[in-house]
Amino acid sequence: MKYIYPEKISLSEGVKNAGALLDRKTLQIGLSEQNTAVLTGPAFIVLDFGRELSGGVRILTHCAEGIRRVRLRFGESLTETCAELGEKNATNDHALRDMEAELPDYSDMTLGGTGFRFIRMDVPEGGRVEIKAIVAVFDGDEREQPGCFECDDPLVNEIWNTAAYTLRLCLKNGYFWDGIKRDRLVWVGDLYPEIKAALCLYGPVPETENSLRLACEQTPLPEWMDGIPMYSMWWLIVLRESFRLNGNRAFAEEYLPYIEGLLSQFEEAVDENGATHFAYNFIDWPTHYEPGGKEAKRRDELAGVNYLLRVALKAAEEILRALGRDGSRCALLAERLSKSDCRAHTYKQIAALGVWAGEKTEEYRSLLLSGGATGMSTFMSYEILSACAAYGEYDAAMKMLKEYYGGMLALGATTFWEDFAPKWAENAASVDELPRPGQKDVHGDCGAFCYKGFRHSLCHGWASGVIAYLSETVLGLVPEREYAAVRFQPHPGGLKYAKGVLPTPFGPVEAEWRVTENGAVEKRILKKPLEIEIIW
Repeated sequence: MKYIYPEKISLSEGVKNAGALLDRKTLQIGLSEQNTAVLTGPAFIVLDFGRELSGGVRILTHCAEGIRRVRLRFGESLTETCAELGEKNATNDHALRDMEAELPDYSDMTLGGTGFRFIRMDVPEGGRVEIKAIVAVFDGDEREQPGCFECDDPLVNEIWNTAAYTLRLCLKNGYFWDGIKRDRLVWVGDLYPEIKAALCLYGPVPETENSLRLACEQTPLPEWMDGIPMYSMWWLIVLRESFRLNGNRAFAEEYLPYIEGLLSQFEEAVDENGATHFAYNFIDWPTHYEPGGKEAKRRDELAGVNYLLRVALKAAEEILRALGRDGSRCALLAERLSKSDCRAHTYKQIAALGVWAGEKTEEYRSLLLSGGATGMSTFMSYEILSACAAYGEYDAAMKMLKEYYGGMLALGATTFWEDFAPKWAENAASVDELPRPGQKDVHGDCGAFCYKGFRHSLCHGWASGVIAYLSETVLGLVPEREYAAVRFQPHPGGLKYAKGVLPTPFGPVEAEWRVTENGAVEKRILKKPLEIEIIW
């Protein structure tokens, strides 16, 4: 277990010697403690641990008098930490972040288990406590991270490192969690950006097959994974990605009946004109159509469903053929889907899926590039950026990446969020500040759908997909043939230099490139295992 001291006191009232809680002390309570913070109620203190953490808090209490019951509030932002339950959608959903606890004399107690950066302790009138220390109990994943990336742009480096830390916090108990404050579930749609990032940071990880297996165990056919037909499509795509690189035939063969059953359900949901008929459609929260909404949004979402199913069918066909099975039904259904006249007109996520499905049109190029980072998505950043790259728009993709993820960093993010829109940053306070009069509370005032206000997760695993874009497209290292080969084809996107490591089961592949004065890209492989061929 790792203990982290607070970095600063954000707010306090009715506290004597508050600075004592910033001192690095021996974490053992004693009978005689000379340097304690004294809270005489009504009093409160808010501690800032400097970055998002996963875990709880350890409180060493020297003595408590009168009313010993204190209130603890964990928050991903300063404003969430100070909010009442129900205020701007502040909740205790899935994990308690607002609770009461009694502090006995000479006690050493660990409380909570959530995602947070701040902790607030309130002592009621009639209470008095002397606290030796309050430290965070950090339960983040501690495995070695061989994958890395650095370049000549400090902002891009910070984006990579923040995305890597975001994913690390969401690796929990052998699975990929959706988030550490809320929805601690294995959402199958989230798995794709998470496993793409994990492959770049760690190589194949057990969380992938564990999460795929759990999804099947909890979703007997004819149910759809997580109750969403599109998430069953994502399951096929993630299975193909895993199988393509780790070559675990036994695992894939175990799910052949499940794959065949899914294909039958997909066939039933597609008519002869290529239109899909699912009871529920979902691509991404910002693109999600709700009854009574605009018809154009409904058509965009249906186009996204069509494209995603075509990609899933390609994945299923690849798996079946690799296992010596007939995959022709996948191709036939994909051909039927191509008859549909659904097209994206508004959303970059849908255009990106269209490019992924083979609909590489000039209309989609324009849609992807319009408005810079406006319309980007944390969930589908990898697909959007990669679709831009498919058109050779590497500089534009890099500009979008920096504007979008840099926008969160500028607001004090230390992990990347469930969702973000650049317009949220207009006249907004940082997450470690209280908004001034007339200023926006970016956490409490923004969000939509299921993540309105403080329910919004500021550490979401699916936001780490930007790692795969930087590793595969910018650094240019792409594993192939179960890691028998690695393709090295960098695309600087306006950068002048980059260096990084791709982890493989045989050992690391380390590469660097730099742009010369005449614009050429000089590439070097610094290290590679003997088992791996480099494709230049």
